[in-house]
Amino acid sequence: MFCDQCGREAAPEARFCSNCGRTLAVQSANQPAPSASAPAHYGYVAPAPERRVDTHIRTLGILWTISAVLRLLEVGWIWFAGRMIVPSVLGSVLPEFSPGSPLERVVMGGIAFASALFFLQAALAIITAWGLLERQSWGRVVGIIAGILALLRFPLGTALGIYTLWVLLPASSEVEYRSMARA
Repeated sequence: MFCDQCGREAAPEARFCSNCGRTLAVQSANQPAPSASAPAHYGYVAPAPERRVDTHIRTLGILWTISAVLRLLEVGWIWFAGRMIVPSVLGSVLPEFSPGSPLERVVMGGIAFASALFFLQAALAIITAWGLLERQSWGRVVGIIAGILALLRFPLGTALGIYTLWVLLPASSEVEYRSMARA
């Protein structure tokens, strides 16, 4: 067997080239051994195609599930703080903050808006996780959309978004996902 990078001859059982360190392809038993006059690429067996999606899809689904749970906990915290803590703190600091005042309506509206936004993010994360774990045909597209939106949630959302896009965005990932997807 010969190294496909430097052309040096390697022992048949070698896994790495002793000259350049490149990983050597395993030669099957039914292939003839290369002769000394054979070109350097003769004994080379092409590696299996990269299975990026197959390798990372389960991890992505689990991470999106964790992201959804964290978002739902944030919604619960916002509602608790918005109903219990904010009115008493602002009421003691600002005399114009009283039940039914315009300031109270603005603050509570902001809390409701933030809660709704986080809830929608949690719902998108749950849908993404389910689509990827169940290998739904639409799961890749939803995963890419969720990954792009997650980039804005620094630092953990950004990391999850980058990882999601790295796994799902390349064209080769589309072909691989289609072969794995359920109808």
